[in-house]
Parts: sequence; structure tokens; C-alpha cells
Amino acid sequence: MIEVHDLDIRGSLDVQILGGVSVNLETGQTVAAVGGSGAGKTTLGLALLGFVRPGMRRVGGAVRFDGQDMFGLTDAELRRLRRESIAYLPQNPASTLTPTMRIEDLVEERRLAHSKPTEHLLELVHLPCDRTFRRRYPHQLSIGQQQRVAMARAIANEPRLLILDEPTSSIDPTTQRLMLALVERLRDEHGAATLLISHDLASVARMADEVVVLRHGEIVERGAALRVLHSPVDSYSKALVSASPDIAVDQPPLLEDTDEPVPVLKVRGLSAEFNLGRGRGRRTIRAARDVSFVLSAGETLALIGRSGSGKSTIARALVGLHPPEAGDVLLDGVSVPSLLRRRNRSKRAAIQLVPQNPEESFNPRRTVGDGILRSIRQTRGLSGSAATERLAQLLDQVQLDPALARRRPHELSGGEQQRAAIARALAAEPKVLICDEITTALDTIVQGQVVDLLQQIQRDTRISLLFITHDLALAHEFAHRVGVLSEGKLVEIASMAEFVRDPQSAESRELLGAAPSLSRTLVARQHAAAGVPAEAAS
Repeated sequence: MIEVHDLDIRGSLDVQILGGVSVNLETGQTVAAVGGSGAGKTTLGLALLGFVRPGMRRVGGAVRFDGQDMFGLTDAELRRLRRESIAYLPQNPASTLTPTMRIEDLVEERRLAHSKPTEHLLELVHLPCDRTFRRRYPHQLSIGQQQRVAMARAIANEPRLLILDEPTSSIDPTTQRLMLALVERLRDEHGAATLLISHDLASVARMADEVVVLRHGEIVERGAALRVLHSPVDSYSKALVSASPDIAVDQPPLLEDTDEPVPVLKVRGLSAEFNLGRGRGRRTIRAARDVSFVLSAGETLALIGRSGSGKSTIARALVGLHPPEAGDVLLDGVSVPSLLRRRNRSKRAAIQLVPQNPEESFNPRRTVGDGILRSIRQTRGLSGSAATERLAQLLDQVQLDPALARRRPHELSGGEQQRAAIARALAAEPKVLICDEITTALDTIVQGQVVDLLQQIQRDTRISLLFITHDLALAHEFAHRVGVLSEGKLVEIASMAEFVRDPQSAESRELLGAAPSLSRTLVARQHAAAGVPAEAAS
């Protein structure tokens, strides 16, 4: 169906983006492309659309779809092919959703005459199909919901080729399982071929027939998915697999603080809501309902839950960006004003947020060093050589090359952007650091480096971490305790070991049951290949 032969794509200064890459995709086959940031995975996916990003150029090779040269087609022919036969789901779902269009119009825009109704497509991706939901705008949805709307658009015309760029990076385990099942259904019922670009090796193990491992634009290993993920040969492939967190693998206990726990942050009865629509269609969404917890010095509390469960709203309320309807936030036993503008400098500095998308949080026209310096000036009152010296200390603390501070956000890799965002938050010397899904766009190696960095900073400073994530395996490695949110309510809070061993709430059990595991998935596929019944395998 699709053939990539010896593809060579270069960037500015003739930097190699893809070098001699060849991949074939047949009907009903799933090929996974894995590798670190900057390996060329997204460039490969876009090449299947006959597209090369501005600033890059194709200097060799070919891409053929049903024998047609994708780079030889006219713009009109490409548009027709992309609309009728090829679907692309980018890593950032919001980038495909026009912000001024309602959800129903966004889905309807992609449909052809023979396509299923919009309501049915929303049901397929497990979204509400009532009129109130269909009339929302993208910014009124969680990132996970935006991802599912983008997926509904992608599958509207039952494409023959699916290009999925990190489709599970922004969604919780239960939604991940539903989305992957939908892709499997398209493959089994309609013979769709799939290029799966992902750093989620558990999902790759479930979906892929073949895996190609990319590094610096070249394929360093390829082969059957079970072989590559179970017994990788290349050293880089081995590092990717070994760095993949796994909920089914027992973790050594985290070192306990011998000192008496010192409560730093107390949240009491926090409730937050926001309004959707206007006039008669106005609707109030309760994002947080009577949430209470305590965070001690040097402790990491993981906050988990499905998309739309209120995790990010709680984070924004704690830093003063979303006014709560009720409840108190106490820092060292003293209540802090609910709005950021009413907090003095020390209280603003004490609770800092590392956002989910670090690139968008920096001014694209200024260097990342300027962004960090601005935080130093505003929160610590430093200027001149003192501010410059503090910047150098922060870059060293997050292990970021000082030369990168002179670059703009888009010129950094995902891991470098994340380190810069952490440095900017640490510039305030906070007591509480809130990390909102900060590892979703990172490969397993860089993800592990960021987590190790946070743990080292925590050991050095006894900072408290509120770690918001949907990656239960990562939380299992990293957090002392876990809080489970369901529809804005904190339904369970326990030590991580107790949570994994004996979850108490139904929501906790469902999240754990849906959590992907590389080791379990590999065993299940090996048994399936050997003809072992599922009951016997379990």
C-alpha cells in the first residue's frame, strides 16, 4: 500500500533529519516508529502525506501510495487523497481543531456523503453526543477530550492509512485502551494500515506488527515487534526498553524521610467550577468537589484520574489562576489568597507550576534564558549580574547547556524545553512544585532523566511535589502517595505501595486494570502466538 524508499530529508545548514529511511506498510499492518526527540519520527509520518515542513527539503528517496508518487501529485490530488484515504492525528490535538468552530462543526467538516453521522462518530471515541457537548468549543474541553475529537475527525471517512503521532500521550489509561481498540477495529474490519509513532512501548507492544527504532534520522534497528521489544539488539534500543516504566514490575521502596513529616501545603474542601456557553445554553461544570489533602516537605503526591476529572483545574486553583468557589489553601499553616494578583511576592513564589506544554508557556519571540531571568526578577527581586549568576546556577541545576539559554523555545527539543520550564519554576525557590503532565511528550530515556532530575532536586531542597499524571507506571516509580480523582472528587488517597497492592475505590481498580504494561503485554502476545488460551496465560 505505502512504500518509503531511501528517504533523505535535510534541514537548515544541511542537517540530516532523515537519512536513507525505508519502510513498507501493507493493508492491515501496523508499523511502529519509536525513538527519542529529534529522531525524525514525525518527519517520517508527515512524509507519508507528501508533506515536508518549512525549513526542510527532500533531497532523495520516494514515497508511494498505491504506486502513486506522493511528491509528484498536484496539490488538488494530495488534498483529495488526504481527505478520502489518509488520516493524520498529530501529537498536539488542539493544533487540528479550529478554535472558533464548535465540536459538531469540526467533525462535520471532515465527513463525506457516505460517512457515519457526527453523533455516531463521537460515540465511537466515547464522547457525549448530546447537543450541549456538540456546541462546545475546543478550549472548553480537556486535552484528552480534544484528542478524542481529533480522532473522531480522523476516522470519519474510514481511512485506508492511519498516521498516529503519539495518540496516547495526553489521555488516561481507560481512554487509551478505548482508543487503541478503535484503531484495532479499523484495522480488522476495514484493513487500515497504521503508522504508530509513540514513546509508549506498552501500547506499541499491543498494536505493532513491526517496530523501527530511529535515532538521529536513521533506522538503528527493525524487526518483529515481539523480538525488538523483548530482545533488542542495538544499544539504543536496549536503553529505550529498559527505561520504560512498568506498573507490573515491583519497585524498590523510596527512601523514607527519617524526620517527622512537616505539612507544607494543606488543601481543605476545595471546590472549583467553570461555565460553558451563554444565555439559555449556559452550563456550569464542577471540576473539583470538596477536595482535601496534605503535602509534606520532601514528599511527592501523584494526582491521577481520567481526562476531565479536574486535575489541571485543581493545579490552576492552587497557583491562583482559577478562583475556587469554596475551600482554603494553607501554606505553612497560613491561608493564601485565592487569586494570584492578591498574593504577595513570597506567596506567589512559594507555589509554582510546570505546565504540560512548556513550549507554549514561553514567549516565542524571546530566548528561554530571558523567560527564566524574568522569573528571577519578579519572584526574587534580583537584577544585573546577580540575576545572571542565578540563571547560570539554575541551568546547572537542571543540567541544561548554558548555550541553549540563548535559543528560542522552538529551537529546543522536548526534553530541553521541559528542563527550561523546570528551571523557570525553580527560579522562584518554591516550597511546592506542581508538575502538570510534564512527561507526556518525552521518550522513555528523557522521561527518566527528567524524573531523576526532580528526585535529585527534591533530595537537595526538600521541595514538595504535586505530580499530575495519567502514567500510573511512572507514578509507581516516583511518588510516595497517590490521590485518585473521579468527576472532581478525591475518591482515594493512599501510599503508592498500598494503592497498587489493594486499591479501595472502583475508579482506582479500573485505572489500574487499564494501565498499560510492557511486560504483561509481551507475555500475552507470546502466549497468543503460541496458542495458549487467555485464561491459562493469566
